[in-house]
Amino acid sequence: MSVLLALSTAGVFTLGAWAPPFQSLGSRLVLVLGCLALGALLYRPLLPWLHSRLTRSSPAQQRTWLGVVALVTVLLMVATPLHVMMPAERLPVTVRATGERNPSSQGSEVWVLGLLDAYGNPLPPDGWRPEGNWERRDGGAWLSHLDQPARLHWEAEGHKPRVLQLLAHGFSGVVEYTVNGRTERLDLYSPPGTDARRDLVLHHPDSALTASAGIRITVTLAAHALVLGTLLLLTGLWLTGRPPPPLKPLPRRWVGLLTAIPTVVVAGIWLMTVYPGMLSPDSTSQWRDALSGHMDDAHPLFHTASIRFIQKLWESPAAVALAQIAGLGVLVGWGCAALAGAGVSRGIIALTAMVFALAPVNGTMAVTLWKDVPFSLCILALCIWVFRSATDNTMRWDVPFWVSMVVLGALAMLFRHNGLPAVVGTFLALGLLRRERYKAVALALVATFVVASGTRWVLSQTYTIKPFAKGMTLVGFLGAHVAAGTPLEPGERALLEELHPLDDKWNYRCFSNVFTIWDGRFDMDALTRHNKALLPLLVRLTQRDAAPVLSHVLCSSSVLWKLSQGSDHLNGPPIWRGPGEELGTIEPGARHLRSDSLLPVLREPLLRWTVRTLQPDLAWLLWRPALPLYLLLLACAVACIRHRTWRLAAVALPVVLHTAALAALIPSPDVRYQYPVFLVALMFVPAWLAGMRLNTAPSAEAPRRAPSVSQDASTLRSAG
Repeated sequence: MSVLLALSTAGVFTLGAWAPPFQSLGSRLVLVLGCLALGALLYRPLLPWLHSRLTRSSPAQQRTWLGVVALVTVLLMVATPLHVMMPAERLPVTVRATGERNPSSQGSEVWVLGLLDAYGNPLPPDGWRPEGNWERRDGGAWLSHLDQPARLHWEAEGHKPRVLQLLAHGFSGVVEYTVNGRTERLDLYSPPGTDARRDLVLHHPDSALTASAGIRITVTLAAHALVLGTLLLLTGLWLTGRPPPPLKPLPRRWVGLLTAIPTVVVAGIWLMTVYPGMLSPDSTSQWRDALSGHMDDAHPLFHTASIRFIQKLWESPAAVALAQIAGLGVLVGWGCAALAGAGVSRGIIALTAMVFALAPVNGTMAVTLWKDVPFSLCILALCIWVFRSATDNTMRWDVPFWVSMVVLGALAMLFRHNGLPAVVGTFLALGLLRRERYKAVALALVATFVVASGTRWVLSQTYTIKPFAKGMTLVGFLGAHVAAGTPLEPGERALLEELHPLDDKWNYRCFSNVFTIWDGRFDMDALTRHNKALLPLLVRLTQRDAAPVLSHVLCSSSVLWKLSQGSDHLNGPPIWRGPGEELGTIEPGARHLRSDSLLPVLREPLLRWTVRTLQPDLAWLLWRPALPLYLLLLACAVACIRHRTWRLAAVALPVVLHTAALAALIPSPDVRYQYPVFLVALMFVPAWLAGMRLNTAPSAEAPRRAPSVSQDASTLRSAG
């Protein structure tokens, strides 16, 4: 009864935290009584079942279950969008036009374009209060150019501002901005012809909560944790205790053919709707490189050469999209055939095929010219091979198998510069599955490196290559030190100033280095000149203060592990909104490329629906990479516990290593970087949660072991 009361009370606090505020005492009483009744109704029949399931396990297993559930609950409390209702808090912001100017400036103008909240949305302009001579211009901007100094105050409640937007041009002067008593000074002058918007990140001090607010938040979080942990324990025990479905073998050939059709059809509709495809600035740049034969090593050379080969057949991005659609369809069919061979039911296989077809990430990625698409397809193919090796001990590792592994591994390393971790994870998984074949696995891994390196060398001798500016991955870490104010020696300050002026703290955003590198003030030539000095500089700065680097990694990798969207803007498919609110799918200003939809009636509704799903309230479910990663790990754990084998965990090893390496160096919160996780999760999560029949027959390659002494004795007794 005490447990029931605790869970019911926790349910009250949990629902109360999400319910809209109730003004009257009577309505609050109704809410509390209703929650208590609901808690008794839900938990009364479930608690005896939960107790009976736990008591079937040994005390050690019970402790393991409770410990793992507690750990997962804490992690999900951090990662999931469970927001505690915080007390209203004012964040005063003051902008002061000083009247001072750079000697090169032709005026002392200060343009305040607006404020952005944590989600990048503009805050309403009526929150400003001018003091002095400020003019309100069309679009909500504020201008000060006469009777300076003049101040502009922001004290509105609600969403706290995160970014202050100013304008820098040849008539700009010196401005001061104050946030909670902390004042910064900035020269806004920009030479003529280099006008740019200057985004200033407003750093918030820690809030001082009252004792009552702290107690309320603590109780609410504890209630959330208790309810979430109970649900996780119930779900885990139910899933792991379900018997596997009856084995009904399905013809793999027909399964592979039928399950590929929905994905190909839906992706084909996407292509006709946004014909000839969706192209970001990276896409159009790589398309031009492929046409000219003068290639930039920023994009993997092999992928650009592949596009050039396709251009010889048909000079249209639609040809690349068709190749990607065909590859995705083949892998969906092959993967579903592998699931059928493992005893997965027809309903789950059909569900897997439909989820692949309807997932918006697949429809958009299949028609986008990005190196991440063929790379992700290679990783999915490698994981399917690992799955077959883990679920069917009778599968022979013959010559075609090894050739396909080497070719797929080499392609993964050629399509992306960071393909190595996933490839190593694949061969490590194979070595763990069949340890007696470790020499063959090691030899195949070496052959993969040789094929990838040899192909890269041949292409480098064939085409003109512009070298990639090394050291770009360190820009975010150095920017973290600049923004945090890590002490700098004169030589270090001069080097960083040469890369990017320090007056705006490198325009640093912890979740992306795009704002620093592509704000028009970053010197790529200086990056090339000093690339060898950047790593030693980063090491010295981190030795002085490691906190900026740790904070940067935690923030930059948040798209990988955090379900809720904070200040990190989720970079999804390439869709642009034009001046007239029209939507485009090709980089504005791209020459010789234009969108010519073959299904114009679907184009606008489909694109507007996609843009809607990218909003924070839906993006965590459909686009944010954290959810498929968590579902993959959860389903893998459930399958391993249910079948009492660790072998299925080998399937997730390639994407886990890929994610771990990406977390350390991810440059921006792009969905495409984690597209392999989406594909692998869509393929295996439904089957692992529903259950399957593993083929536990001995391997045809494994040598027959000699009978044990006990077996000999048993045989003699039977003969006697």
